[in-house]
Amino acid sequence: MARVAYILTPITFGGSEKVSLNFLKNVNREKYQIHPILLTRPWEEEPYFAKELQKHRYSYECVPVAVRRKGDPLRVLRVAKRIYSILKSDSFDLVHTHGYFADICGLPTARLLGIPGISTCHGFISNDRNLKFYNTLDKIALRLCKKIIAVSDVIRDDLLHVGLDGARIVVMKNAVGNDFEEKDFQRFRLEKRSALSIDADDFVIGFVGRLSEEKGAKYLIEATSEMKSRDMRFKIIIVGDGPERERLSNMIEEMRLGENVFFTGFQKNGEEWFPAFDVFVLPSLTEGTPMALLEAMSMGIPVIASDVGGVPDVIEDGVNGFLVKPKNVSMLASRIDVVMRNKSLREVIVRNGLKTIKKDFDIHNWCRELEKQYQLILHPRSLPNGHPS
Repeated sequence: MARVAYILTPITFGGSEKVSLNFLKNVNREKYQIHPILLTRPWEEEPYFAKELQKHRYSYECVPVAVRRKGDPLRVLRVAKRIYSILKSDSFDLVHTHGYFADICGLPTARLLGIPGISTCHGFISNDRNLKFYNTLDKIALRLCKKIIAVSDVIRDDLLHVGLDGARIVVMKNAVGNDFEEKDFQRFRLEKRSALSIDADDFVIGFVGRLSEEKGAKYLIEATSEMKSRDMRFKIIIVGDGPERERLSNMIEEMRLGENVFFTGFQKNGEEWFPAFDVFVLPSLTEGTPMALLEAMSMGIPVIASDVGGVPDVIEDGVNGFLVKPKNVSMLASRIDVVMRNKSLREVIVRNGLKTIKKDFDIHNWCRELEKQYQLILHPRSLPNGHPS
């Protein structure tokens, strides 16, 4: 049995955390003993991700990313030293990292100990100078691993653009499973709407994600204002939390949309809110292969999403969903209008969306492919046409 150190920073329960949890729930635990190493913020409460690991009987290590919120210049060295100690004492066969901080601290440490590394790259966000600096370090650290899993073709192209070896990059778009039965779907639909005093026949537009600038929730709110001026009747449910929450609340107050928009805050079981939606909107400015989009489609919710990153690899405009230009508020409002007014079109979009998920984004096929990548690194001659990377 191969021992795998699985290193990530579970700040919120977002896309990368869902990808990881899907894998940990479905991996062949008779072949791979996965040991999660969580890079945590000691001033925050135990991450929801850690509680999920306990539920699925995983033991794990928590490594604090810093001793204080700001002004800890030695944090990278401190974290790397702790990871070094864990990896050295437990005789790991493989290190798998997720995210820039896990890459920067984990991959050089693994190389120093002679342990092969694999990294899943979810994309690069450069909202400020610090992130740009860490992204630069990340692209250097990624040169030290045997394989890089890019979650979209766009991310692969970004990696190639900065000079990473294409032979080491494998595109594996995220995948999803749906355990809801019809009775569960209907129960959650009524339960969640009732919690917000939304009528069963109201048309509900849904958003699920971190409330940060790159997720573009403000463009959905601006589209809402335009829709209200057209005398369209609807409700919006925004599931999630983040640094943009106060700004979005102020926008809603200024636009007098308080009766139309509902914030739920962070939800541990965010997927349970999808049944409450009649359409799911993802107005992001950047994406890999967004888990929330796949989840909505897998539950039979029609989707409208920005034409960015890996989204057009999932959505064929007008066939299994709708694509809109990022930041184009009028286009977004018009697409929502079309979906609201055309029930037969919604039904076609839903059927095609379910076919897309079953064909291209099945979680079980995805897990077997990732296990294959593990196997190619650990035992390159054990698979047909296997070769060292």
